[in-house]
Amino acid sequence: MTAIPQRQKQRALVALYCGVAAALLVPAGLVVGYNSALNSGNGTNVNDVRTLKIAETPVALLASVNDASEITSINVIALAGKSLGGTIISLPAKSMAAVLEGEEARRVSDSYTGLDASAFVADVEGLLDVSFTAVGILGRSELRELFKPIGPAEVVFDSDVRNTDPDGATRLIVKTGRTILETATLVDILLAREIDQTEDKRFNHQKSVLNAVANTVGLGLQLEGDQTTTLAPPSDIGTFFRRLISGPIQVWQFAAEAVPSGDENPDSLDMYRLDAAEVTMIMASVAPTSITGSGVAGQLSVQIDSPFNNAVVSREIVRRLLAYGMNVAIVREVPGPPEDVTQVRYVDGNVLASAQDLASFIGEVAAGRTSERAQGIDLQIVIGASFAKFLEGNPEIPTTTVVVDDE
Repeated sequence: MTAIPQRQKQRALVALYCGVAAALLVPAGLVVGYNSALNSGNGTNVNDVRTLKIAETPVALLASVNDASEITSINVIALAGKSLGGTIISLPAKSMAAVLEGEEARRVSDSYTGLDASAFVADVEGLLDVSFTAVGILGRSELRELFKPIGPAEVVFDSDVRNTDPDGATRLIVKTGRTILETATLVDILLAREIDQTEDKRFNHQKSVLNAVANTVGLGLQLEGDQTTTLAPPSDIGTFFRRLISGPIQVWQFAAEAVPSGDENPDSLDMYRLDAAEVTMIMASVAPTSITGSGVAGQLSVQIDSPFNNAVVSREIVRRLLAYGMNVAIVREVPGPPEDVTQVRYVDGNVLASAQDLASFIGEVAAGRTSERAQGIDLQIVIGASFAKFLEGNPEIPTTTVVVDDE
């Protein structure tokens, strides 16, 4: 039996009927598309059920390391199934690692020693619940070579970018505002670290660089001598990056909040906590086949289909299903408009016994049998207008106990 603690109260009501602010919209193509997430059926079984194959979505870790062997940026590249391009996601280098009970709190970057990167890679994989196909922890010269095809790019910064040199002197790299930068300067920004500056003051600089890369790439660069037309899963960071910039790029940056001094941060580190629901939502959207599924044994695996182009809606239902005790494996954006009631579709009716009292977490639902499912998925949940109505009351997530099947 697994006790599911009451989670934090929803911070803001979700507006669905009156229009949604542009800042809350999922960028086009960020959530794996309706037509690209699942391939045609692999066949039918004795019950005439069609099984859909999930398009392969390999991911790579791209980190920058400065001359002092400090990790200065962490990015995840998720390739777009069988298409060119993909998504690049950034997270703070000082993100709080997922530690075991009794372990001291640490940041994922603290695990990098410069000699052996395995502990650092494992910490990032554990934090995001994914397995990397390729890893690149690159210094200045290697990053410049990787970024070389990008060429000059227009970048907008909301604050000055500075770096503290090994001799202790702090120099200005780029001023606030809009400017066009060469590849070498883009790399310098990813490596920049000003002494005594907290991570949250430089995090937006990294997103500005990634947005500039995406805008420069546009629909994709034509690279000489490239073999990306094969679309085989790449095994090295160079091929991964070339495949990414050969098609349109979506950029996402995980939200993070500083961990205050206290039991979770006894050494008062400059450390940041990611939002678990957002991490699951994004990784289940752009990299479903790379998720390791390190949840509790016996949890139901769920596919979420949302007819709302709204990351807040998707995140909220993910948050509630995680609290319920489900494993969110796929998140898709599907054509609208939404049905009146949230649909819970199943192939095996026996799984409904493990989904009792679901309405107290996500509002009114209507269960029905379906003749097709994605591989490894127990339940398909299609968000309906009833979920929006349910959230209008800003309901707390129930404190409950979920019984997990031992088999």
